[in-house]
Amino acid sequence: MRPCDGDDPPPAARLIRKTFLVVNVVPLAVGILVSCATALAEITVYGRTTLGVVWGLLQLGVFLGSVWWYESRTTSRCDHADGPPPSGPPRSAADASLRAGW
Repeated sequence: MRPCDGDDPPPAARLIRKTFLVVNVVPLAVGILVSCATALAEITVYGRTTLGVVWGLLQLGVFLGSVWWYESRTTSRCDHADGPPPSGPPRSAADASLRAGW
């Protein structure tokens, strides 16, 4: 198990998860408001492109960027403590599965 997994993750992992949640919830909430106000979503931005379509694409971009950020942050903060696998024969089936990756 990685050091950032489990029931009580370290403060760095909690901060990373909280930031990821906030960054994705805010555009989602605004997107819900835009979709409920059809007059607002139908505003033409450029040509036949509407505000609803632009907002959806921006929300997708924010989500993809935040997933990349979350993965790189958790990898750098949580996986560095894993180190190389221990040498020698596995002591148990759980130890063997951890060394194998699953």
